[in-house]
Amino acid sequence: MRDLYKIYLKSRSIDNSKLSKFGFVKKKDKYYFEKEIKDGDFSIIIEIDKKEAISKIIDNFDESEYALVDVEESSGKFVGSIKEEYEDLLNKFIEKCTYLDTFKSSSAKKIISYVKEKYEDELEFLWDDYDGAVFRNKDNKKWYGVIMKVREKSFVTSTLKRMKADGIISDHPLLNKKEFSEDDYIEVIDIHINKENAKKLIDYKTIFPGYHMNKDSWITIILDSKTKLKELYKLLDDSYQMTVKSGAFIVPSNISIFDVISYVESNKYFVWYKQPKEARVGDLVYVYVGAPYSQILYKCEITKVNLKIYSDRDMELKLLKKYKHNEYTYNFLKEHGCSFIRTPRSIPESVAKLLK
Repeated sequence: MRDLYKIYLKSRSIDNSKLSKFGFVKKKDKYYFEKEIKDGDFSIIIEIDKKEAISKIIDNFDESEYALVDVEESSGKFVGSIKEEYEDLLNKFIEKCTYLDTFKSSSAKKIISYVKEKYEDELEFLWDDYDGAVFRNKDNKKWYGVIMKVREKSFVTSTLKRMKADGIISDHPLLNKKEFSEDDYIEVIDIHINKENAKKLIDYKTIFPGYHMNKDSWITIILDSKTKLKELYKLLDDSYQMTVKSGAFIVPSNISIFDVISYVESNKYFVWYKQPKEARVGDLVYVYVGAPYSQILYKCEITKVNLKIYSDRDMELKLLKKYKHNEYTYNFLKEHGCSFIRTPRSIPESVAKLLK
């Protein structure tokens, strides 16, 4: 006998509305399926009720269970042919009568519905075990959330290790649990966030360092009856905005190599070496000047693209504004997730809105 929930349905649920079409007959509170094989000598049986779903092979000669199909070591052409028919039918049952349903908590289901309704993004299962799935912006495939089913013991071990390193204690019941079984799981969501906010939000009570993600720029929230969904939606919205293309870019310059200040301030329009690939006319460009300034000094607009003057692809910029000293420094950019500025790069929408 096989326990279908343990073997086939760990991440799936049965759609009762499709059982009769497959051949099931309902008897009181139980759905019953039977199919004869091997010229009627054997039968495949599937039984489903509210508590369990089982399958088995019956030898119709004496109505006993043919247990060899569940013995890995059993071999031979005859047993193998029965196993093959058995597996084929069970796989068809899974395909026709079940649906993917990894995450069981009401919080996870509400989050999935929220994202689908607001952003029209479906949860994507990228791994074969179906224990984790991602929300990603369909325009650029950037992740802004990850829902996972993880073992309690693994989560607690990882979290306690981080707490010990930071000298932190917590009265969260899960973190003080002493014994775990291999079947103890929790559902969590990882959300992308800028580093500065992550440090402020992590309290080891409701918000934890990112699990299986960069712990400096991702946070983890346990999905259970205590989950504060309104606050979580706001964090998820902020994470989504970090993936949105803003139509704005930052370009670096080294004043020790080239006098960018004289060049920009003496020309209302000027050509910039190497434009970002996705840049378009009308997009904004922020010119970052390195040490000793280490800040954004200029706000510009792209007026021409794909020029071939200094490289295969240059752009013409129009100067719009010069910023004050220490207005938008490297530390400001780093706090908002834009620490890598060695090459031209796009700016998240959330950051572009801050650059007045």
